[in-house]
Amino acid sequence: MEGEVQAKRGRGGRPRAGSEGEVEARLLAAATRLFLERGYEGTSCDQVAIDARAGKASIYARYANKAALFSAVIDHLLAGPAARDAVAPGAPLDERLAVVAMRVLEDALAADALALLRLLVAGLPQPGQASARAEQLFWQAGVTRVANAITPDDTGRAAAASALAGQFIEMVLAPLLLRALLGQAVAPLLASAPARIEAVIALLRTSGALEDWA
Repeated sequence: MEGEVQAKRGRGGRPRAGSEGEVEARLLAAATRLFLERGYEGTSCDQVAIDARAGKASIYARYANKAALFSAVIDHLLAGPAARDAVAPGAPLDERLAVVAMRVLEDALAADALALLRLLVAGLPQPGQASARAEQLFWQAGVTRVANAITPDDTGRAAAASALAGQFIEMVLAPLLLRALLGQAVAPLLASAPARIEAVIALLRTSGALEDWA
């Protein structure tokens, strides 16, 4: 039996040269599937490694524990490929914010993402600091995406952009997530999102929060 497991994992669990990204993709895909099917408590890192055809060393080299793996699954679902957030070169800030915010909402309200959020709300042990709120973990990737839209070429202001992005995401995403969790259909929520995004951008501009950003 052990030999069969070892064969599934590969020799020593070490990826072939140049395959690290493929191994990580398999680990995240397996973890997503198992968390959704079995819940947090019913999923183990060892089972994820077996299902991903990777060695135990492969998973613990990347994720310190199951909570870290769960956090990575959420980030993977919500981060999206960089090309997904692309906007026209030279687009004004309001347009960049509107485009990226809508794509973040689409990812956050996808079926798998909502199912994982329900695990968090149900009392999943918090990855990272125990005091972190579940919803903050859930939309952290969205904050990063919006921050990149605010200042795509100015890394010197990354901290300020991240703070503004956090405020923006909380105003846009939190109410829609709550409604989705309470059972409201996702399609009408997404249909209402552009107007909400526009209103939040207008509010931030009126308050002066966007004044120093191009």
